[in-house]
Amino acid sequence: MVKFDAIRRRDIPEVAALHVNGISTGFISSLGVDFVESLYEAIGRSTSSFGFVAEENGKVLGFVAFSSNLNKLYKSIILTKGLSFAVRLAGRMLSVRTIRKALETLFYPVSTRTENLPAAELLSIVIAEEARRKGLAVDLMRKGFAECVKRRISKVKVLVAADNRPANKLYLKCGFHLAGQIDSHGIRSNIYVAETHAAIDTDKGSGGR
Repeated sequence: MVKFDAIRRRDIPEVAALHVNGISTGFISSLGVDFVESLYEAIGRSTSSFGFVAEENGKVLGFVAFSSNLNKLYKSIILTKGLSFAVRLAGRMLSVRTIRKALETLFYPVSTRTENLPAAELLSIVIAEEARRKGLAVDLMRKGFAECVKRRISKVKVLVAADNRPANKLYLKCGFHLAGQIDSHGIRSNIYVAETHAAIDTDKGSGGR
């Protein structure tokens, strides 16, 4: 039986591995699994971020992560892991291209302010290959939206490559609507926005699948 719970420290290695394998072309994944583990550790500690896992028999089958404020999350990471991150990134930050991507990632929250977009964001959602097409992504999304409602987060945004058809289809199914497009790391990306209350109500009406 699949169970859903908040991301715990013991889940982080599996969550990081799923992120790297499931979002293999993403900039964060390119920084290595150690960096990704540190990122999810920071999300677990941050009061402005949260996530959930779907697991069965002790194995993480998928996860979702949200942040109500990316600036606060990044500040938390820098304050608690600044030196450690610097050491881990030292060997990967030698190219102008990599430095540019890192700066784009850090300043992305600032760049979207002018677009009248919500500060809260769906950071990532990944389902293990063997567990796909079972409705877990929708169930995790609903858990995340319910937590948003508890935290009085009325709207969330998500950034996804325009040519990532499965992800775009998932977001539309879960109540997101297209709010615009931007160039992210040289890739044309869609920005979707969802109203958390409405998304939960819509999904209940569709039976959660």
